[in-house]
Order: sequence, then structure tokens, then C-alpha cells
Amino acid sequence: MSPKALSLYRSILRAHAKHLPTQMKNLGDTYVKSEFRLHKNVTKPEQLNQFFVAWEEYLDEILTTARAKEAVSAGTLDVRESEIAPFAFGKELPPDISLNDEQVEQLEKLREETIKAGKTL
Repeated sequence: MSPKALSLYRSILRAHAKHLPTQMKNLGDTYVKSEFRLHKNVTKPEQLNQFFVAWEEYLDEILTTARAKEAVSAGTLDVRESEIAPFAFGKELPPDISLNDEQVEQLEKLREETIKAGKTL
């Protein structure tokens, strides 16, 4: 694994450990490990760039949400009850999103793992 990939991988796992609820952490860790393993031998620069950009955006989303939640909890960010939803982890996919077959398959696997994780609560 390249130094950039290893650094990003570790940063994501640290963010999961610090900011995600246990069930989300376990599911997220498994998914991240699987994805990084699958892309370990990728050499095409455009594919690597897409991979890193997507995972950097994911990490940024976790950290931004966590900072906002911490600010709300500390009382340094004043929000009404109806405005708290943007500070939840995860986001809705737009209904008109276009996914290729591989993305649909990955999303289905993620859905199945989420259902399994929910049953263990």
C-alpha cells in the first residue's frame, strides 16, 4: 500500500473509532478494509485519483459532521431541534443518481451488511 493510501486508511479508521457509533464503526471498518484491499494493486492513475478523492470526501464528511455535533453538544453552535438533521452521519442519495453495475452491486452489498448489523442490536 502506498504511503498516501496507508495514511488515508489509518485516518479513516481513526475517525470511525472516535466519531461513529459502534454499529456504524464496525460496518464502516469492514467496508473500508475491503475497499482498500480491492484497490491495493490498482495502477491506473485516473482510477487511483477517483478512489482517493472519494475516500477523502468521505473522511471530510465524517469529520465535518463530528465537529458540528460536538459544537452543538458544547453549546457553541446554536441550532433549533428542526435543524439537527444535517449533523447526522450518512446522507440520502438523490433519486436521479446514475450508478454503473459495479456501484449498484456495491450498494446492494452495503445494504445487506447494514441489515445484518441492525439485527445484532
